[in-house]
Amino acid sequence: MYLKEDQVSKWVKGNASAAEFLHMVINISHVWDDLIDKDKSLEDEAVNQCFFDALVRLPRNEFYRKNFDHLNSIMMNSISNWLIATDMEREGGELQLNIAFILRSSYVDLITQSALLIGGQAWASQVGKEVRKLTHHERYEGYLRTLDEEKKARQAAAR
Repeated sequence: MYLKEDQVSKWVKGNASAAEFLHMVINISHVWDDLIDKDKSLEDEAVNQCFFDALVRLPRNEFYRKNFDHLNSIMMNSISNWLIATDMEREGGELQLNIAFILRSSYVDLITQSALLIGGQAWASQVGKEVRKLTHHERYEGYLRTLDEEKKARQAAAR
């Protein structure tokens, strides 16, 4: 999921540092996913920028530093859920894929929790509904089609 600047800014009530944090984390997540799935060709520049962001810019981000204890735990959980979802996708099976469909997008909890830190629980609930609808707009059937395409791309890359 790639988010528009104005949408993220709205969700974090114009907090530029929070918006920058979210854009970095989402971009890093997508590059990591592409590296693991091997379904997209990544330019060296994109990989280099991602690692620079992860190792240099993210730890220096004012919003992340201020809210590190809260956000880092959510980030750890999101990564764990993504790893679990990836394993479940590769195992296959109806139950595993149903679980993985939602579990793999746990990183959007960072958006909801950023909204919570900035605007409180009611705002976080509103943002959470919006971001979940946006994240799962492809629906389960679209997810399965994309998953099948990724599997074929991985198999082709392995040859």
